[in-house]
Amino acid sequence: MSDTSTKGCIYPGCERPAAPPNPLGGPQPAFCDLEEHNALTAHQERQRLEKEETHDG
Repeated sequence: MSDTSTKGCIYPGCERPAAPPNPLGGPQPAFCDLEEHNALTAHQERQRLEKEETHDG
């Protein structure tokens, strides 16, 4: 399983590549190397965008 494609950050609207995997092993992170891009802030941003979408329509 040698997938050489670059995984992208899953933070809403972020187009940066995900951080590289730890050299000691483990899965590649889902977010880029920006400290503010993490599971909690991504969840909050998705909620904000969803609220904004329903408010506009």
